[in-house]
Amino acid sequence: MRLYLITGDRGDEVETSRIVEAALEGGATIIQLRKKSMPMREQYRLALALRILTREHEALLIINDHADLAIAADADGVHLGQDDLPPAAVRALPGFEGRLIGRSTHSLAQAQLAVHEGADYVAVGPVYPTPTKEGRPAVGTALVSRVAGVIDRPFLAVGGIELDNVASVVDAGAAAVAVVRAVYDATDPAEATRRLHEALVTRLEVARR
Repeated sequence: MRLYLITGDRGDEVETSRIVEAALEGGATIIQLRKKSMPMREQYRLALALRILTREHEALLIINDHADLAIAADADGVHLGQDDLPPAAVRALPGFEGRLIGRSTHSLAQAQLAVHEGADYVAVGPVYPTPTKEGRPAVGTALVSRVAGVIDRPFLAVGGIELDNVASVVDAGAAAVAVVRAVYDATDPAEATRRLHEALVTRLEVARR
């Protein structure tokens, strides 16, 4: 887990696949299919297309919210919000065996509970204000540091992260970040991913010294 791309809501199967393929070529290691307004039948077709792309690039495919779609498309896992089913209920679903569960968290207590409930990884945010989480206040890098100090599970920082602030997020303790607009809305998604990945890895190397 290093650079995690969440798809934006705009775009059909062709456009989304084009952006995802470019991001994979640029260094993204995990793709999350998140289309809040796309009909489920279209999401299924898109998920199958992204499954092919992620396998070609040896990357993971995660489905937002819909465990049934993750199973149907043979994705690597599902990402759950705070209002979704608890991880134990999802893990018990027929066909979900061997898949990953991620959980969005917005406080230290939620992150700790996600670990207790068996999430394989935790997303912490939104670190900075972002229109993809309209109405939800930013938690800041302080929460990233607190989570980094106490949980024993992989976690990523998410929310408003871009090239100009990724170093601050790494310095706070995050070894992985998730982005939407910084790549999905970029004029050149492959180049945007490359630059973000390079900045992330470079800062991690500095942090380890």
